[in-house]
Amino acid sequence: MKEKRLPKALQTFVDPFHFRIFVDRNEGNWKMPFEWHEKLEIFYTISGKGKYFIEDKVYTFEAGDLFVINNHELHKSQLIDGQPFEALIIMFNPDLAKAVHLEDGMDPLSIFYERHNDHQLRLDKDLQRQFENVFDAMKTEYERKQGYSQRIIASLLQWLLVELKRAYEKNDPLNSVELYTGSELKDIVANVLDYVDMHYCEDIKLSQIAAELCVSPSYLSREFKKETGFSLVEFISSKRIRLARELLLKSNLQVTEIAGRVGYNNVTHFHWTFKKMVGTSPGNFRKMYKQNR
Repeated sequence: MKEKRLPKALQTFVDPFHFRIFVDRNEGNWKMPFEWHEKLEIFYTISGKGKYFIEDKVYTFEAGDLFVINNHELHKSQLIDGQPFEALIIMFNPDLAKAVHLEDGMDPLSIFYERHNDHQLRLDKDLQRQFENVFDAMKTEYERKQGYSQRIIASLLQWLLVELKRAYEKNDPLNSVELYTGSELKDIVANVLDYVDMHYCEDIKLSQIAAELCVSPSYLSREFKKETGFSLVEFISSKRIRLARELLLKSNLQVTEIAGRVGYNNVTHFHWTFKKMVGTSPGNFRKMYKQNR
């Protein structure tokens, strides 16, 4: 699956297919910020290894691993020890998956929302070959954009989603670590996670946590980043914004009240952080959700 990196002009959804498929190569000093988008995403590792952070979980991945990410989850991937990895990424509008309709009661998108928060699958060799053949067929149709290409892509996507659902139903949980439980993490990092979980709505400072744990701020910062992939500030912001999104979607609270509940005394700073991490303002985020219901 050889492919040149797509130019920035193509890395948008100004596309009648409401679908993109591309290969992403990451190496050297590459760093990905947290992102969130309205499209559903399938991430398939072609080669190499890395870490994937999705909401409050961290995963390690290698060639043959696949992730499904829904359209309200903050996520980013990261290199391990500077080693490169290559991944195929599919992003699509949920409506495209419903283009083929059967009266069997099966929701082709259920794996994105009803998988008990397990995002990762490790495919066996046979399934890897099958999926890669389908990925190649999708890429061919996407690049050609000939007559009926969208119909073919929608049909291939249906096959892919059904096979993914089958795989998820029989797959055991893999090597994910729920950050807030602290399981499999160093004690000092687990203690930080517990502290943040209890005090995220307060004005938390690195020096304050370090003093609580009787270590230096520099040591704490280094170990936390090494173990989780987050800076402490980034982790706290991620938790606060994730909770803010839930309140925006599930309550009628005013934005100013939500900001205070998740630890922001300065509403302007809350707006700035939310837009930086989510890509839009809190008000627009709530509005888009209501329009798409």
